[in-house]
Amino acid sequence: MIVFIIWFSTVSFSLCQNSSDFKALKKELFFTKEYDKDSKPVQDYESTIYVNVELTLNSLITLDEVQQRLTTIGYLNISWHDEFLTWNRQQYGDLDYIYLPQSEIWKPDITLQDSYTGMKELGSDLILATIKHDGRVNWTPFQVFNSYCPVSMTFFPFDRQTCEFVFGAWSMRLKDVSLLIKNVSGIALERSIKENTIWTVISTSACTAQYHEESLVIFSITLQRKPLYVMLNMVLPLVLLSILNLFTFAIPADSGERMGYTVTVWLSFGVFLTIIGQSLPESSESISFMDIFIVMQLFQSTLVVLLSAILSRFCARNGQTFISSCLLKRIVTYKRGTSVNTSSEIQKDEKETHIYITWKEYVSTIDFCSFWCLLSICILSITALSFYTVYKAEYTLSGK
Repeated sequence: MIVFIIWFSTVSFSLCQNSSDFKALKKELFFTKEYDKDSKPVQDYESTIYVNVELTLNSLITLDEVQQRLTTIGYLNISWHDEFLTWNRQQYGDLDYIYLPQSEIWKPDITLQDSYTGMKELGSDLILATIKHDGRVNWTPFQVFNSYCPVSMTFFPFDRQTCEFVFGAWSMRLKDVSLLIKNVSGIALERSIKENTIWTVISTSACTAQYHEESLVIFSITLQRKPLYVMLNMVLPLVLLSILNLFTFAIPADSGERMGYTVTVWLSFGVFLTIIGQSLPESSESISFMDIFIVMQLFQSTLVVLLSAILSRFCARNGQTFISSCLLKRIVTYKRGTSVNTSSEIQKDEKETHIYITWKEYVSTIDFCSFWCLLSICILSITALSFYTVYKAEYTLSGK
C-alpha cells in the first residue's frame, strides 16, 4: 500500500506540469497582477536594479581599416531580478521556469553605444527570455555587432589593434540601473573566432564605467595581424621593384629602352602607393612605415629617371671630356684595366692631373658609381626599416 501511494503521488506530480499551468500562471502575472513591462520591476521604486552583462563572440567577420569598423557576431548574456515575475511553484505544478518573448517583459535598454551603423534595440521578438520562479530573468540577445574601432597603422603589417564594445543603459540613470560584469576575465570566445585567417586574438578584458549618470560596461579585445599575406603580396613585390630600379644602370644609356624602363618602374611604385593608400585609413597621426618606404623608393626612382635622362643626353655627345675627381679616376683606371674593349684612348696630362675619356666612357663610369651607391642605400634602408619596425612594434605594443 505504501509503495502504491508513493507511485501514485509521483505520477500525479509528473502529470501536474502541463500547458494549463503555464496559461494559469501567465494569466495570474499579466492579468490578475497586471504586470506592466514599462514599469520598473521593483517594489521600492527608488531602489537600484543590478544587471549582470556577459559578452560572447562567435566569429570575427572583418576589421575594415579604411572605415575603422569591426564586424563580429555574438550575443550578450544579460540577467537581473524582476520582483513582479515571481510565483509559488507548488501552486502551478512545481513549474520552475517559463519562456516569454523579450517584448512582453521589462528589460534594460542596453545598446551598443559605439555602434557604426546607429543605435538600435538588441535582439528581436524571436528571442525568448527565461524567467525563473524567484524572479531571476536571463536574456541572451544574438546580434551582429558593427562597432567603431580606431585603427593605428604605424607598425603595419606587424600591428596590433585594440577594439572596444561599449554597452550602456541609454535612457536609465545610474541610480535606477547599474550594469555589472558577469565574467571578470573579459570576453568569452568561441572556437571559430580563434581560427580567423587574418587576426589572432591576443587578449580580452572588461570593466565598468560611468558617464553622465549613465552606467557602462566596456569589453576590449586586442588583435594581432598575421603578416604573411601582406609580406607576400605587398612587401616582397616592393623589394623586387627596388632591385629592378637599380638595374636601370645596367642598360646602355644610348639605347631607347632605358628611359622606358625607368618610367615603368616609377609608375609601378606609384601604383603600389595608391593600392596601399586605399587599404589604410586616412590619418595624419599614424603613418605606416610601409608608406615611408614607398615614398623613399618613389623619390629614389625619380632621381634615377632624371639621372638617366641627363646621361642619355651626355651619351649623344661626341669628343672627349676630362675628370679630375680622385674617385672617378680610380674607377676609370679599374674599368680600364679590367675591360675587354680597350679601344678608348685615355690620355693623362701630368700638369693638370686630368684624365681624358670619351663621353660614352664617362656615362659608363657614372652608371657604375650610381649602381653601387643606390644598391648600398637600398640594402641599408630596407634592413634598417625592417628591423626598426619589428623592434619598435614589439617594444611599444608590449608596454615597455
